[in-house]
Amino acid sequence: MIDNFIEKDILRRIKITYVLYECRQIKIGELAANMNTSFNTIKKDCQKIATKLEEEIISYSISRSQLAFQFKPDVSCYELVRKLYSDSLFLKVCYRCLLGNNNYTSIAEEEFISVTKVFNLKKKADRYFRQGLGINANGEIAFENKLKVRYIYLALWMRGIGIDELKNEPLFLKSEQMARDLGDCLKNQFSKKSLHYLHYAIFLSLSRDEQLPIDTETIAFLKTGIVFNSIKACFSQHGLEGEDENIAFISFIYKNLPYNPENYRLIEGDYQYYRKRLIKNYPSVVALIRSFEAAFEMNLLGEMEFEKPLMDLVYTTTLGINEFLLNQYYFIDCNDHYMKEKISTIIRSWLRENISADITLSESIILKFCHLVMPILKKGEKKKIPIVIVSKDEYSHMLFRNNISKIISEKYFFINDEIYYSIEDIPKLFFYIDCFIVCERCLLNQEKNFILPISINHLTNDLKDISNYIFTCVLTKQ
Repeated sequence: MIDNFIEKDILRRIKITYVLYECRQIKIGELAANMNTSFNTIKKDCQKIATKLEEEIISYSISRSQLAFQFKPDVSCYELVRKLYSDSLFLKVCYRCLLGNNNYTSIAEEEFISVTKVFNLKKKADRYFRQGLGINANGEIAFENKLKVRYIYLALWMRGIGIDELKNEPLFLKSEQMARDLGDCLKNQFSKKSLHYLHYAIFLSLSRDEQLPIDTETIAFLKTGIVFNSIKACFSQHGLEGEDENIAFISFIYKNLPYNPENYRLIEGDYQYYRKRLIKNYPSVVALIRSFEAAFEMNLLGEMEFEKPLMDLVYTTTLGINEFLLNQYYFIDCNDHYMKEKISTIIRSWLRENISADITLSESIILKFCHLVMPILKKGEKKKIPIVIVSKDEYSHMLFRNNISKIISEKYFFINDEIYYSIEDIPKLFFYIDCFIVCERCLLNQEKNFILPISINHLTNDLKDISNYIFTCVLTKQ
């Protein structure tokens, strides 16, 4: 949201820096088309980037058609864009207004700009506050919404605005140590960006004694989770009594951070844990996934690489955090814009119908989600065909399932998880869609072409027949 107000030239250089950091080299024309700007503007911006980030660049070249930048290996992209954000007068004026310093003359003197310039920036800052905080009953900016005010502090601090004034405060230093301890406790290898987010969130909770508008139902839900209780324990270890609202606030921020554990199994465990909790709290998420399946003709329910970014998007958007975060700009090929619009329409429609018609999603949030899920959606795979097994008992089901799984391709088929003990138990749906039914012979009353018999005594031959039949049907349809 805040990026809609930042000076266009600064924001454009930030976007270019993100692309250069990821790609190292890129064609100027391609970048200009993607950013809807001119060829010469891109070249001028790159010259200014090279000057501003001189200490962080090993080498760079700006030719007639191509850009190539090599940054120092120990410098993160976040550090680069944070330095670029520091040139924004809009952000500086926002911060001064947030602190209550509305004196035009003092701002003009301290920032070396005219009073007229300050006046225009102040008007823009007011528009941002109105959009971010809303309006109270008196028609004034709702600065009394302390939760959203904290989000705005985070938005500014994460861009490096106002941090120098806090560096020597004891609570600021204590907050950093607590953030590191929490990362150790939760096995999270924080990036510099993530550590800053958590550090600043903890500092806000330690330094501000205020009521936060977080409902008791949300707090009760968070209390049943690992993150909330780990933060609570971290406070206790440092001799602090964290109030539930402050712990909940830190939990909101932490859950938005990437989980960077030391073992991949922890990622899978974390995904399954939060998946169950999110679907329990927001059952309509399943309908959202089904909408994507219908739009892209793919099986996506249960696919971790799709569900994880989707769950993160839903979580942060429904809690109202997304629009206040520092989101990276992602480069989307011009040929993929139709897909971006398709994805955006599905998400916005679901938000309107299930959460709130007032929720907005900025371009950067949509681009981030598209960047993460497009590699999956662009595969263009058709829906996998289900295989239903009917068996007399659990042992037979296990035996048939394990053997059938060895002869089919997971790319085209999946075995239904439900166990059926008679033909009558199968939902009628399966008789009207593309699927294969494998039934134990002793349960078959009569031979049917679309029901494939199987038995333990003839397992090897039955598997051959099933394999031949299934792949013959698939090849015939193709």
